[in-house]
Amino acid sequence: MKCPGQDMRFWKPGDIFDTQCPKCGRKVEFFKDEVRRKCRCGHEMVNPKLDLGCAQWCQYGEQCTGVIGEGMQVRGKAGGDDLLKENISRRT
Repeated sequence: MKCPGQDMRFWKPGDIFDTQCPKCGRKVEFFKDEVRRKCRCGHEMVNPKLDLGCAQWCQYGEQCTGVIGEGMQVRGKAGGDDLLKENISRRT
């Protein structure tokens, strides 16, 4: 079984969405767990709604994402969401 947060059977309609490419204006489709995607124009975009918040409290979060640092697993820690997104976007 997949992690419930990553299993598409448990996703809501807004978890797959379109965003506009800042370079050419085309629509680019993102899934909530995708870190980045390339537009047809070649511009690479980071997911503006990246949602891997469960990785901060899940005991398998580091294995799942490979980027949780010490102190980031505490839910509600100031800046934790931003730091997690930044670390993930650098690694992929």
